Amino acid sequence: MRAKFIFEVHDSFGEYKELPVYYRTLFMGLLKEALSSYNEEYFKKLYWWEDKKNKWQKPFVFAVNLPDMNFADDKVMFRGDIVLNLSTSDYEFFVNIYNGLISSKLYPHKLADSCKIKLKRTYLVKEPEQFSSNMTFKTFSPVLIEKKEGDDKIPVLPYDEGFEEVLNDVIDFEIRNIRILRGQNRGLHKRISFKPINVKKIVVKHRISEFVENTSKEIMYLTGFGGIFELSGHPDDLKEIYQNGLGFRRGQGFGFIEVAK
Repeated sequence: MRAKFIFEVHDSFGEYKELPVYYRTLFMGLLKEALSSYNEEYFKKLYWWEDKKNKWQKPFVFAVNLPDMNFADDKVMFRGDIVLNLSTSDYEFFVNIYNGLISSKLYPHKLADSCKIKLKRTYLVKEPEQFSSNMTFKTFSPVLIEKKEGDDKIPVLPYDEGFEEVLNDVIDFEIRNIRILRGQNRGLHKRISFKPINVKKIVVKHRISEFVENTSKEIMYLTGFGGIFELSGHPDDLKEIYQNGLGFRRGQGFGFIEVAK
């Protein structure tokens, strides 16, 4: 299930609007507020485990499109409407987030001091009628693949040695977690093969409260990749990846992929 939400920006002066460079974090806040205001019980089930944050894999992915985007120091400049792309395989999540985001009570929503948004329109996006065992995808947001070395997480890129092995471990873990939510304790049906077509390294500035608390730093740097690539595997697994995203931090605005035309 996929949808696009188009937001117009209010209370912004001049042709260009601006947001902090970690704009994905602001949309994480928007999604959480939309869920909690519409269905607080479901929000708590998704994001909390008793009195602790629930780190279970979230069954969705999102990507934000800022038209004519340019970076200046720790800000991103853009003009025009903001597009929020949302995708999930979970019907319960989709119903709750969709109804939360279209609620008039949520707007105008303050993303930043100089940026308030209001929902302009929304529409559902048609998914492929069927998935094959070999498909070409393109990224809407950077894909983050990492491996653990001691207490550290090390980024692994498509041209690195051992990338495909790490990729399969990451996908198997994520798919199993998401399928468990619907009573299916199963990971990958078949090993995934990855063929880069036109991919490049991407370094992103990001911000989450846990990082700030643990390091006293405001900005974290994440290394991933974007572009066009081919995936081969079981059709059901490719559909799961398409609907819920690829890699880590999908619920933070990373790993959104689309079928390449």
